Amino acid sequence: MTTDDMTLVRAYVRHHSETAFATLVARHINLVYSVALRQVGNPQLAEDITQTTFIILSQKAKSLSVNIILSGWLCRTARFVSANALTLQRRRQAREQEAYKQSMLNETQSNAWTQIEPLLETALAQLGEKEHNAIILRFFEGKDLRTVGAEQGASEDATRMRINRALERMRRFFTKRGIELTPAVIAAAISANAVQAAPWYLAQSVTVVAVGKGAVASGSTLTLAKGTLKLMAWSKLKTTAITSAVLLLGALSTATVTQYFQHLPPRQAGRLHLPTGNVKPMIGAGRHFRLILASDGSLWCWGEEIPVFRVLGLSDPQIHHTVSLRRIGRETNWVNAAVGDTHCLGVKSDGSLWAWGVNTDNELGDDSATTQPVPVPSVPGNDWRQAAASVASSFGLKTNGTLWAWGNNWAGQLGIGSTNRVCFEATQVGASTHWTKVWAKGIQTVAQQADGSLWFWGSLSGTTDTNEVRIPTRISPDTNWTDVGFGDTTVLAIKADGTLWSWGKYAHLYTGSADTNSTMVPGQVGTENDWITCASSARSYHLLTKKDGSLWELDARGNYPKPSKPAANLVKFRKIKLQKPIVATAAGSGGGVVLTRDGEVWTWGPVFGEHSPQDLVDLKRRVELNPKFRIIDQPWQVSNIDAAE
Repeated sequence: MTTDDMTLVRAYVRHHSETAFATLVARHINLVYSVALRQVGNPQLAEDITQTTFIILSQKAKSLSVNIILSGWLCRTARFVSANALTLQRRRQAREQEAYKQSMLNETQSNAWTQIEPLLETALAQLGEKEHNAIILRFFEGKDLRTVGAEQGASEDATRMRINRALERMRRFFTKRGIELTPAVIAAAISANAVQAAPWYLAQSVTVVAVGKGAVASGSTLTLAKGTLKLMAWSKLKTTAITSAVLLLGALSTATVTQYFQHLPPRQAGRLHLPTGNVKPMIGAGRHFRLILASDGSLWCWGEEIPVFRVLGLSDPQIHHTVSLRRIGRETNWVNAAVGDTHCLGVKSDGSLWAWGVNTDNELGDDSATTQPVPVPSVPGNDWRQAAASVASSFGLKTNGTLWAWGNNWAGQLGIGSTNRVCFEATQVGASTHWTKVWAKGIQTVAQQADGSLWFWGSLSGTTDTNEVRIPTRISPDTNWTDVGFGDTTVLAIKADGTLWSWGKYAHLYTGSADTNSTMVPGQVGTENDWITCASSARSYHLLTKKDGSLWELDARGNYPKPSKPAANLVKFRKIKLQKPIVATAAGSGGGVVLTRDGEVWTWGPVFGEHSPQDLVDLKRRVELNPKFRIIDQPWQVSNIDAAE
């Protein structure tokens, strides 16, 4: 059917009626201006885009179908103009305006509109044309369901279902970006805020310039109009090409197509560089989440959490999963960070120790036995310099060289000689005052003293047996150890000469030793002598770097547990294709994370942050679920969002 809008368009085309065009402008200018303003975030540029959109309407009015929904067409055109405007602006001013705009996402959660506004146009652009137009008519223009249905040639019930489907798709879009809102809240936020008043003088200016098809428009406006018309033409051509591609994909198996999309990185918002500074950066890999200490002293995390765990450390109680890094607090005075399975520790520049996450065994050291969603003061003192964490166990190294431990101790991993399952008070490990560094993973702990010697305690076999070492025990006479990583009841360590060594339950898988018994005698792994760092996960996935900056993985997960595996089938190194200046690494859950010198974060393996709390646990039955994670084998870059910006 022909709408009143298209009657006015026909009047303008046939009689060149300025009155008809002016009516259209007055009717839709607020809508177009609002779309432009959201896209570019600049009122002056939004005015130019609004002007351009109506110029294009005047030029294409003759070719528009009488059945078109003009308000939907204007929104799409305004997006084309906005996209072209941003491209021209980037070229002129040599800056990434769109990326900057996305980084301005306001994550304060003070109201729904503040959350969705920066992403609204992207969410709408992904809807089908009928769903898109229904949302525009219903919530942007405030029309009732009967009117919306009449304009779209559908019944009221069909229109209601169409709008509900569109809102559900938008809900899923926002949820994947860490914004948890119901369809009803999204609808209410759009209705109340989506259309803003354009400047009072803009309608008259738009009408005069557009009716003249841009003859009196500024040079920049004409350039924008021409570029957008070309872009729209290309979009139509691209749609045809996509249709052909879909037909081609139809000839392929569903499994092939699904596999292709499974390996695409998640869509993200925000920047692609963390801030940089002079602090030594660190990365920690926990259960379904990752923590990064950036070199400017700020803390960031991404991943997912069961609500009762609250291990992400974010102040916003609504965010339980995120595929982009999000900042923890506003401080820039963090100097050290450690990650356990479901808790984290951090040291600030004033020597204070902080903790957050699960606290069932007082692993947070705050004597509360209560899960803490954000960093809280841990064991008192202002002389802490390093922290380490494993499964419900915690360690702190003081500036005086003493080492302290608290939390779970079922396998002797605290090194305090006790047989008690839990140590609720911070207890000194041995009597030495020469500890310089401590590493912890699973139920094993390794620490280094000032003379370069390495000391081990915990369980070498994962069970309480004769292989349990309850006090620090020296590994070897060597004093040239430089780095340590843990596998599954197996330790890897690097010496100053660049050689790699291993001991523990599955060390023979790396060393080729005929002795498959648990041992504390290090055996050399391979013959290479250019290793410099080693990071490992509790499930025998290791990430190492060489002196030439190359990155390598050593993946023994497929060999676990095979104590009788022949030496001929030793676990082999595989080079990771990532040529970047790496300053920090972490390994966990079958994948790696690296941080580059200029603040880029790259990861591979399981994709964390895509599961909602409902995917992870059934709170009614109190049963933890095991959702399937997407696996991306090749490195992809993780963005970051600073909620305060």
